[in-house]
Parts: sequence; structure tokens; C-alpha cells
Amino acid sequence: MADLKLEGAQLKKMVKLGKQQALTFAFCPGSKNDHTLLIDRRKGPEVLGKLARKEGTGKKVAFGTFEVKGNVMEMTCGRTVPQMAKTIKKYLKTQKTMVNVVILDAEGNTLESDVEDLPTDPTMEDTEAEAVVAEEQAGDTTDDQVEDSAPEEDAPAEAEEAPAVDAAALAARLKALQPAIAAAGDDAADKLKKVMAGAVTQIKSSAFDQADKTVTALEGAVAKLGQTVAKDTTPETAEEPPAAQPDFQALAARAKTLQQTIADIAEPAKGKLMTALSNAAQNIKERNHDVADSLLGKIENAVNKTLAATTEASAANGDAKKWETALARLQPAVDKAMTDKRGDLAAINRSFDFAKDQAADGNYESALKAAAKTAELLKQAATMETTAAAQEAADITPEGLVKLRVAWLETRMSMQKEIEGLKSAIDDATSGIEGMEEVSSKSKVLFDYVADIDTDLEQTLQKMVDAKDAESRDALKNDALQIVDTYKGVLASEFFKAVDDNGFVKTNIRDSALNSLQQVSAALAA
Repeated sequence: MADLKLEGAQLKKMVKLGKQQALTFAFCPGSKNDHTLLIDRRKGPEVLGKLARKEGTGKKVAFGTFEVKGNVMEMTCGRTVPQMAKTIKKYLKTQKTMVNVVILDAEGNTLESDVEDLPTDPTMEDTEAEAVVAEEQAGDTTDDQVEDSAPEEDAPAEAEEAPAVDAAALAARLKALQPAIAAAGDDAADKLKKVMAGAVTQIKSSAFDQADKTVTALEGAVAKLGQTVAKDTTPETAEEPPAAQPDFQALAARAKTLQQTIADIAEPAKGKLMTALSNAAQNIKERNHDVADSLLGKIENAVNKTLAATTEASAANGDAKKWETALARLQPAVDKAMTDKRGDLAAINRSFDFAKDQAADGNYESALKAAAKTAELLKQAATMETTAAAQEAADITPEGLVKLRVAWLETRMSMQKEIEGLKSAIDDATSGIEGMEEVSSKSKVLFDYVADIDTDLEQTLQKMVDAKDAESRDALKNDALQIVDTYKGVLASEFFKAVDDNGFVKTNIRDSALNSLQQVSAALAA
């Protein structure tokens, strides 16, 4: 991963390379500017997105391609994250890279932007761009590089008329130059191979016009090289080597293998792939070697993508079935633990609720891990008499009620302080940013969410402490349990489910409140 996650000078170098060609990126925002930005010249955006999610500390990820035009970094996204333009611009600034950021959707529509007048940065000028490209692309070019230069596409529905300059034509021109370059002297061959590597990279990034210029220059250089060789060869005795014949048998074998593989793919992808394969077969029959080779390459890429997606969907479906089985087994066990008041009831509830939340969001792998933890807690509960809180307040003594009241009061005050800290973090992050001047006043709405967690419970517990007889205390006990249920309903809202994953500051508002309420209800129900 170290070669993908870039910082400082290396990050700036890759951003600058965006002036020469489109590059893929993935961005996983973290807390306190601990962001993960990956850039690559070959990997697809979705692949890079999965790597960023594993490497980063956050749970959300954006990916796509970007180009740098002047001092503006235009990011065309397959997926975005909130406040993406502002966050990336601020992060790049900390890495000594000063660019404006514009976020676009797949159709080129502007989703958001952070653009201002920036001072000129001489290190971002194009004077050294060619040297940067040459350094990144140095190395020999192999047949595999040229043959693989056509860009990946989804399952092709039918062959289309080739544009004036396309990947297949450029790749064929490069391949035709290889024998002459290989036969050149060591110094000349090394230089030409480096230029050829640059052309391959340009084709893969769909910079076809630039690749056409590079290939044309190579053809000119090879032509001059051919004149030089001709002077050293006696015309009467020199003979041209026979041209390599296209291997149509190899193409036919590839087509047959694809036909067998596609036969096992479900519709509608199967129909589209078979149509494309028929088109390729017709070109093989008509002896159009280069066109057939290009079409087969595209179909192979599409088949690989389809099979990968099918495997991933199958795994997800398998996890979903495992979760249904786990839920059917755990639900009655959890209910029984609550009725018997055995074990750490607060921990069991937290773990089981988290598992159900994750399953509802489709995160079955995470849900199954939480389910396993819940099962372990239930196993421990089987050997326990009751919870510590219930045992301590088994007789609902005034002393036990005082402890419960103090513990709940401390929890409620802690919630208030954490909300205040969250508001302060939001205000600090948006302070001085154009267009976000009203955030500070509007962030006060956070306090409205905790207003329903009021003083009713602590007042009712105090009345129980002051009660003169057990009958009065029991009547108040029912009131207290109803208040606890009300508070749990508030904590089940979407706001409280998401508040501790706010992206601004670490909090533990919901879990601490649920844990405290569970202790109160367990003690009162004893």
C-alpha cells in the first residue's frame, strides 16, 4: 500500500502528472485531517476505492478520475463523500499542494467546488512535466504491455465503428514497431523502448491524441534507423525477412474458450457477451486480425468483471443467509437472558442491537461478527446468577437507589458535555469558510436532540429514595421503568445511531447512555 498512499512531494508529483493525463484516485476521509488519498495510473477507480477503505481510518470513500487544468483539479467521481471539495483542498494544502478543487459527476455536472484566486506555484508549472512522465514510465516495454493497452469496458453489446484514433489501432502500430526497435543498437533501443512505454501509458489512460503523436514520432525514428541500417547492407545480398503471419488459430482458440465461459453466465449479461463474441468470430472469419484481437480483449475484460461481480454477490447472499440463521437462534436466547436477568445485559443488548443495525444496512460480514460476540456473552451469562447492578439493588434499598440516581445523573451530564464538544468541533472546522458562515448558529440544533433525555428519571429515582413505604416505592418503580423505555426510544433515532460516527470528534454518547439505562432497568426489575 505504501506505493499508492502518497504524501508530501510524492503526492504533489502525482497531482502535477494530472496535467498530462487522467489518473484514478480514491479518497477516504478520516478525523482531524487523517485522510487517505490514493492515486494510480493503472488500477481502476473501484479497485482503488476498496484499497482506500482498507487503508483509511474512515468508513466512507470516494473514487473516480481526475485531471489538473491550470490550478484547478477536476475530479470526476463514481462515488462522492460530503464536503469533498473543501476537505480535499484543505488536505492538499497541508501537503504543500495548492490547487482549487471541483467535483463532477459522471456526466460532467458540477456537484461542488472550492475555487479561489491562488498564488502562482512555480513547482506546479509544466516545465518539468515530460521529465516526470519519463521517470515514472522508465523500463522495457513487452509484448504484453502493448497487447493489453486497450482500455477496459463493460460487456460490449456490439462492435462499433472505430474512431479516427483508437486504442486498438495505436496498439497495432506499436506492435509493428517492436521488431525494428529490438534489432536496433543497445543505446538506440533503450531510448526507443522508454518512449514506447510512455505511449503505452498514454493509451491506457485514454490520451489517444498524445499517444498518436508519440507513436508517429516513434515511426519516424524507426524509419531513420532503417535508412542507417540500409547503408551498411549490400543491396544485392540484403533480403527482407518474411513478415510474421497473423495467427488466426490462436484467435479462434480464444473465442472458443470465451464461448464456454460465457455459457455459464446468467442473462442479460450472457446475451450481450454472446452478441459481441459473434461479432468477433465474424471478423476472424473475414481475416480481420487486429479488429478481432481487439474485440476479444474487450470481451475477456468484460467476462472477468462479470464473473468477479457474480462471485461477490454470491458471497454477500451467503452471508445474508448465515445472518438469518444466527438471528433466529439468538433472538430467543437474548429474550430469555433479559427475562432471567442473567449476565451483562447491557453488553448483550449493545452487541445484539449493533448486529441488527449492521444487517439492516447490508453489512452482513460485520453483523455476523457482532452476532458471534453476542453468542459469547450469552454463553457467559448462562453461568451467572444476575447482573451486578441487579444484585446490588435486589432489595431496592434507598442506598442502592441513590447510587443508581447518581450514576444516571453523571451519564446525562456527560452526554451534554459531549454534545457541546461536538458543536465546538463543527464550528471550528467551518469557521472562516466562505458559504458556511451560518453553520455556527445552526449547529445549536444538536442540543434539541438531547432535550428529550430530561430530568424525569433522576427526579423519579429521588422520589423513590424519599418514599416512606414499599408500596409507594413500587408505584414509582413502574413510572421509572416507563421513563427508561421512553429514553431508549429516543436513543433508537437515526440521529443517535449516527452521532458517534460524526467525523469531527470522537464521542461515545449513545452506548454510554444505553449502558446506564440498562443498569437502571435491570436494578428496578430485580
